[in-house]
Amino acid sequence: MSPEERERELAKLPPARARLIRQRIARYNQMRPEDRKALRDRYETFSHLPPDKQQIVRDRLREFHQLPHDRQPPVHREVEHLRSLPEAQRQARMNGDEFRAQFSPQEQQIIRDLTTYLAN
Repeated sequence: MSPEERERELAKLPPARARLIRQRIARYNQMRPEDRKALRDRYETFSHLPPDKQQIVRDRLREFHQLPHDRQPPVHREVEHLRSLPEAQRQARMNGDEFRAQFSPQEQQIIRDLTTYLAN
């Protein structure tokens, strides 16, 4: 949609919501092209999930954002690492002792669900 159309639609929203969306658009526009492509690819994968699986992903993302700030980077890195692995290696890693020792049960569930439903 054109910038003019976008502004017309944003004007229909509550100011706080419109401000949040404008911030997200600005962040997206500042991303490197390869990062924008990765985000679009991830959204494409998400949009093809059935509604119940989409809800699981939303719930896990909400839980991820509620983790202590010092735990978010290692959980994010693990999700990205596991997404790049073939299924068998991914499962072996998540069933290993090192994985269980490194991440809390809640973090493990976040990682498992996000890598399962958003795998490449």
